[in-house]
Amino acid sequence: MAQKRTPLRIKLASALLGRNKAFIPHLSNTLEMFDTGNSIKNYRTKQEAITANLGWAFTANDAIVRPTARVELKLYKRDKKGDRTEIFEHDILDLLKRPNGALKGKQMRRLHFSYMNFTGESYELMMKGDKPFEPAKGQLPDSFHVLPAHLVEFKLGETYSQSTVKFDNKIYSIGSVIRDLNPDPRNPYFGQSIITAAAATIDTDEQMKNWNRRFFANNARPGLIFSTKAEMSDETYKRWKEQFGDQHTGSENAYKNLLVENGDAKPYMVSQQDLDFLNSRKFTRDEIFAMFQTSPGVVGMIENANKSIMDGAIYIHTINNVLPRIEDWVELQNTSWIQVYDPSLELDFVNPVPEDKEAKLKEADKGVNKWLTIDEVREQYGMEPLPEGLGSTIYAQGSLSPLEALGHQETPETTPQGNGKDETSTDTTTEGKKSFPKP
Repeated sequence: MAQKRTPLRIKLASALLGRNKAFIPHLSNTLEMFDTGNSIKNYRTKQEAITANLGWAFTANDAIVRPTARVELKLYKRDKKGDRTEIFEHDILDLLKRPNGALKGKQMRRLHFSYMNFTGESYELMMKGDKPFEPAKGQLPDSFHVLPAHLVEFKLGETYSQSTVKFDNKIYSIGSVIRDLNPDPRNPYFGQSIITAAAATIDTDEQMKNWNRRFFANNARPGLIFSTKAEMSDETYKRWKEQFGDQHTGSENAYKNLLVENGDAKPYMVSQQDLDFLNSRKFTRDEIFAMFQTSPGVVGMIENANKSIMDGAIYIHTINNVLPRIEDWVELQNTSWIQVYDPSLELDFVNPVPEDKEAKLKEADKGVNKWLTIDEVREQYGMEPLPEGLGSTIYAQGSLSPLEALGHQETPETTPQGNGKDETSTDTTTEGKKSFPKP
């Protein structure tokens, strides 16, 4: 029987490591961070970017899109003078509340803003029955459908109106699609996502999270380094590996005694620095939130904050994130199809920015009896005016006398007497001394 040839890998390892020192592939889960299966992602394509919708990126995005989608919409009709009248019932309002049979209006808007954040582009297909619809005067679509932006191919035509959108092997004219984008400065006709800008940070966070998960899947124990006194053949190594895998890995085999023949096992120690994920993950979390221009406090992660600080964080978040997005979306709807249907109609929204209570209180405190009456201040807080018009007048500072009374106060007059002396004078002995009226 012919003797089995020694594998080339063992020959090379023996030459490098020395006689009777075979190369054995590692088994430790703690080294899987170098596994090529966890390659670095740059999130340059829309397909890659949408996969980042998890972890802190998901949380930051959700903190933006939910309040933006909940902003109350209003429809107005503008007359020739420019005055607006609110319309409470209209087909446009019904269409915005229920754009199609599967989604409600808030859900559709949430998808729209999510695609804008993750891919930099969003596509809303207008349909009339089962056919694409292009806006025209006096005509409205039957439904709207948000297309998965990461699966859409946009092809720029010789002019923008000649461009097309391809989805699910179907090509649509750009006229039947409401296309929104965050223009990429490198190519303004295509969108740039937040994820692309935050790619390194997001991928670093995912790599740390996966490393941590695999480590604790190994019962949070360090790996083992096995050493033998003799070279192991491929058959011996295979048998040993299977036995070790069956009897000493997995949570059900935790803390079982280990027996190694003709060798020993030493723990591959993991330092406390390797296990310190809290500070490093907190750093990447804050950087991801900064890319979305929001803060951990907005999602309820309160650290050394009181209600005043939280109110301020929500106020800034609404100004930086919610307000610009709903403004852009409303403008897009108006120009794309609403004002094509009827130029006198205008979609608008209720301002989502919360009231700055502290600033309002300071203005009321400084303005009362200066440029504001008590009743005007009470009205700002939803209170009824004071009875009998007591709060409708500005009072002079110091005297608390109404300005109206001070303005109509009569100047005392002097009455000459038969002796030629003024009775209002209290002292006539000193020449030039001012006289005051007698009580």
